[in-house]
Amino acid sequence: MSYLDDPNVVAFENATIDPEMFDHRAHLYVAWCYLKELPLEQAVPRYVQHLQSLTRTLGVPHKYHATITWAYLVLLNDSMQPDEDFAALLQRHPSLLDARGALRGSYDERELFSDRARHHFVLPRRVQP
Repeated sequence: MSYLDDPNVVAFENATIDPEMFDHRAHLYVAWCYLKELPLEQAVPRYVQHLQSLTRTLGVPHKYHATITWAYLVLLNDSMQPDEDFAALLQRHPSLLDARGALRGSYDERELFSDRARHHFVLPRRVQP
């Protein structure tokens, strides 16, 4: 079975996923499914397209955040190991479960939550301690 046939992925792509159940962990899971099947270069635009469609369908297009979305997909991809399941990945990298925690130290808060970063991917810059 393809990870892209997972019921959560299908519901995400059809914009029928329950928004009450689609928390940060669920976002990561769908992204993980994409990355299990597709190279990063294909997974990112597909995920972004469907996430934007979902937020429009739910009437909350302002909730889409380009930089956070792209950054987590890249971090997730970089953290994955072949033949590792989702639970094992999260056990090895619990910071991924923090909706913004994995980005601390790479983004200034003002920059991360700027309109520019919300609408366009912004490269990370080390934040001085």
